[in-house]
Amino acid sequence: MLVTTQASSAPPLAIDIRPARMDDIYPILRLHREAFADKFGAAFGANGAARGIEAMAEAWRRQGISALRGMIVAVADGEVIGTISLRTWEMGNDSSGAAELAFHQVLGIWGALRSIFALSLLDHQIERGEGYITDVAVHGRYRRRGVARALLARAEEDARLRNKRYLGLYVSAANSAARRLYTRAGFAERQVRRSWLAGWVLRQHKWIYMRKDLTE
Repeated sequence: MLVTTQASSAPPLAIDIRPARMDDIYPILRLHREAFADKFGAAFGANGAARGIEAMAEAWRRQGISALRGMIVAVADGEVIGTISLRTWEMGNDSSGAAELAFHQVLGIWGALRSIFALSLLDHQIERGEGYITDVAVHGRYRRRGVARALLARAEEDARLRNKRYLGLYVSAANSAARRLYTRAGFAERQVRRSWLAGWVLRQHKWIYMRKDLTE
């Protein structure tokens, strides 16, 4: 889907919003390393980002296209500049053990245990009527140009097609820019989740669950 974004302080930007493909794996992971630097650091260590990317790439390859279910990318100027994932109850979770095996292969047993623990700290039980949003990331050069809004709109469209009643997501209480973005997109803050373990590992202990009803 080709769209043109418009932001008041930047020229229009033509982007292609489409489902992620297997050949997007490395561009997606490099973008996530930049956008989620704290999470990558907690999972793989301050100097382990490259090995972390290899571990996640190997896990996705083992799982195949199912690893990218619900993931949408924004492409501009020939590169992946943004991502969003819409997870639903029907998608379930990978129970094959492929990710764990891949992490053990690349990182060793202790590295795998550390990374899996860090990456699972904010796991969320998705409800049947919920479209749960994760992986909202935009390349630094393209921020504040409407890319995140366009990705949210596409995720909402997909959720409506799946007959979901609402969208939900978690955002760090300290991330005021993201909270403003979601509020402008129609999300409201519903509850606060405090985790001292997440605070110790991710340096953020307060997370806000935001929700947008789709039935009004």
